[in-house]
Amino acid sequence: MTTCLAALNSNFLAFPRNLGVSPGAKVIERQARELQDISDQSITIGGRLREITRRLHVAARESRADNWDSYGAKAVDPRSLFRAIRFAHLLTINVPIPDIYVDPNGEIVFEWYFGPRRVFNVTAAKNGELAYAGLFGVNKVCGVVQIDDELPEIILDNVFRVSSETGYLCS
Repeated sequence: MTTCLAALNSNFLAFPRNLGVSPGAKVIERQARELQDISDQSITIGGRLREITRRLHVAARESRADNWDSYGAKAVDPRSLFRAIRFAHLLTINVPIPDIYVDPNGEIVFEWYFGPRRVFNVTAAKNGELAYAGLFGVNKVCGVVQIDDELPEIILDNVFRVSSETGYLCS
């Protein structure tokens, strides 16, 4: 797989949800939020997130009403949009920026397309799951995982797989 990227396999600024209630936990939560705000202003981290967020908003705006595709598609589901935003924050800085669209069920889809037989999709489902499917030459992969505080390793591995097999990332 991609050995040079092992150190960047998680987004170090995607802090887990704070479940603490103590004064110390609230201080840590505030500091984490401040650090996130600072990183969001950077070109490297913030620029990527702004571009992904822009693509999310464009996709949501274009599909905000039922029948947006003239074939009976459902409007974008707010729960899917919320989960898609959470997923976008979990993407690491070494992951290529995906194309983003809304499927006919109203769910947000992230797509890494590198050719007809080099594609990987992740759908942010309404129910909190991330459904994924990929085509790598003659090989296929698909599955479902729960979105949590960390980007699921199987999704990250497959994004690297589809992008590195095309020469996008180092190997």
